[in-house]
Amino acid sequence: MSDKNEIDTLLVHFLQGQLNREEREKVKAWITGEEDHERYFQEFCRVHVHLQWMVRENAIKGDLPMFRQRLARRRRIGRYASVAAGIVLLLGVGLGLRQVVPAWMPDDEYAESVVHPGKAQAMLYLSSGVMVPIDSSGKKLTEFDGTAIEVHENGSMSYKASSREGDGVKEGMNHLVVPRKGEFRLTLADGTKVWLNSESELSYPCKFTGKERVVHLKGEAYFEVAPNKACPFIVKANEADIKVYGTQFNVNTRREGIVETVLVEGTVGMKGRGKEQVLKPNQKAEYHVGDGEIRVETVDVLPYIAWRDGNFVFENESLASIMDKLSLWYDLKVFYKREDAKEVRLSGIMERYRDVNELLRFFEKSSDLKFSVRETTVFVE
Repeated sequence: MSDKNEIDTLLVHFLQGQLNREEREKVKAWITGEEDHERYFQEFCRVHVHLQWMVRENAIKGDLPMFRQRLARRRRIGRYASVAAGIVLLLGVGLGLRQVVPAWMPDDEYAESVVHPGKAQAMLYLSSGVMVPIDSSGKKLTEFDGTAIEVHENGSMSYKASSREGDGVKEGMNHLVVPRKGEFRLTLADGTKVWLNSESELSYPCKFTGKERVVHLKGEAYFEVAPNKACPFIVKANEADIKVYGTQFNVNTRREGIVETVLVEGTVGMKGRGKEQVLKPNQKAEYHVGDGEIRVETVDVLPYIAWRDGNFVFENESLASIMDKLSLWYDLKVFYKREDAKEVRLSGIMERYRDVNELLRFFEKSSDLKFSVRETTVFVE
């Protein structure tokens, strides 16, 4: 494997899962043979992930110069800039770029338990305390203040505030709980859209009154806030407040003692213990409950928000972090036969509604890890 075109071709087919066992071993030997090869492969994987995502966005329409510009904006790939062009050409020949999707061909020797993905499901607690199971079946509810709640068949829910004013009716609060192996989308009374990920909870008023729009989050959610400069939107998560006027961002409280916010567009301010940090698009802020510090860094937002659009995107992420996310969506237990396996860093992309075995098989082909699935338990060695 000395010819660059041959190497790039094999790497693309390797990532697409289209090599036989002998060819896979050949590629693995090349990757581990030299440090430069390993660095090249890691960058190749990162570019491949971005390409796959932009294909799903319908961002590539055969315009190679435009693609290069978009890729450069998403990530500076330095001396490996030619990798992007190589992948585009290899994947584009005879396929049509918009048809390129990850494909892991079944191996005869691979037989695992089928693990079904999650679905749209939640439990709604009305202000009266009544508990209502929510799924993808259509239904209509009415709160005591006249607010109409409609559950749509596509697995979402929307609120329409009552026009009653000044009648002394107290603001009613609802509480939405999304279990493991679940997700849900709702539109609040002000038009703000919220996507809730697995094992997450949101408390919010049936309609917003007063000078602020305040909701409380536990878990993970993506917000598209309806603009209203006179009435800021505030997400309370643990000790942190995220204040916005109309923007798109992701909030995650899953890591103990940390509230994470990733800003996609607009402006938000993260506040805790009297300190406030204003974020710009493509920045991530972490509020640390222990010391009250807010730490900010520039990130590629894609891996943080892909779940909202029904995808998993992992970019040089530890296996432990990856399996934590998969466990919530597929309701899995994970057993590590090798403790050091948790620190192995991997990249990959897959639709959330596919069998998890497809992603695990892909990881096997790009690492020395082995996965076996028995019912809802994943064994890693």
